[in-house]
Amino acid sequence: VRIERWLYLLLSWPAIAGAGAWTLPQGELWSKVSYFRQATDEWYIANAEFVDGERSQPGDRRPYRFDGEYDSQAVFLEAFFGVTDRLDLGVQVPFFDQEFADAPRDEPPSDSGFSDIRLFAKFNLLQKPLVLTAKAGVKLATGEFLNEDGLIPVGEGQRDYEFVTQMGRSFWPLPLYVNLDAGYRIRTRNDEIERDPGDEWFFNGEVGYNLTPRLLVATKLEALRSDPAIEFGILKNRSQIKRITYLAPTLAYQISPHAAAEIAIRYSLNGRNFPAGHQFVVGVSTKLPLF
Repeated sequence: VRIERWLYLLLSWPAIAGAGAWTLPQGELWSKVSYFRQATDEWYIANAEFVDGERSQPGDRRPYRFDGEYDSQAVFLEAFFGVTDRLDLGVQVPFFDQEFADAPRDEPPSDSGFSDIRLFAKFNLLQKPLVLTAKAGVKLATGEFLNEDGLIPVGEGQRDYEFVTQMGRSFWPLPLYVNLDAGYRIRTRNDEIERDPGDEWFFNGEVGYNLTPRLLVATKLEALRSDPAIEFGILKNRSQIKRITYLAPTLAYQISPHAAAEIAIRYSLNGRNFPAGHQFVVGVSTKLPLF
């Protein structure tokens, strides 16, 4: 009975129910609110540099020039609904507040507002010997795109289409699970600036273990690799290549049978054309049967 209880707790946790290969029971709604915060004065450089007699290669971790500092806050609202035991539909609504300050500018460029909405569908293909799920998503250009020098806009001004293979496995009778996501994102052209931002490969791996019936520890590895951007239909811009890898130790605590709180720190391991440093993450998730 105790083993069955551990397995039930592991697979029904609100903290993991909306992520990975597992789908929701029919009629259940999973939702999550997450807050991200990052402040950093370093980045993984996009191009080779020669500064103060030292040569740096693309992807080296360096301070921003002119005492620059990037400050970003984000809130993600997410929800998935079990249409059937094998089919989930979901939505993600992000809100960003971003600023980049450096010495030459009296007024740092900043932007805040709701970003591009993402819609998802997940269909479970296999339950044994592992859980195998196909996931598809589309990002709509709903956020405001501002084309200003030095500004990181909250919207990207173009659509994305992504396709993901998700694999999960419970190691019952151990209170342990693993999940792997591997996906490809098709990024369409931004007509306003005549730039195709370059398609992306991404990978997410996660291992979680219940220390107690209420306390879950997990480690997540997240990686993204993009192609070069194409500008004006013909010019390949390698300075727009984006790469980032994060390692995220995570703790989650089950507040009630239907709610969990989560805290994590995402450490950047390597990258290119991406802010370096760590991100602080907190979240609250719920899972409720609607019918």
